[in-house]
Amino acid sequence: MGKVTGFLEIDRQVHKYQPASDRIRHFREFTLPMSDKEVEKQAARCMDCGIPHCHGPTGCPVHN
Repeated sequence: MGKVTGFLEIDRQVHKYQPASDRIRHFREFTLPMSDKEVEKQAARCMDCGIPHCHGPTGCPVHN
């Protein structure tokens, strides 16, 4: 896991999206993927708090 205080030290980064003008031209995924380095940084925000199903929409207490 990451750092226990990582959620205090690392800002949450939200997914980036393709512009709507591009999305209407295809049926592919429209969220832009994060780099491996960005994913590792965001994973370090996990407190390892033990809440089951923490990846659900309401599971994470710090909204990671």
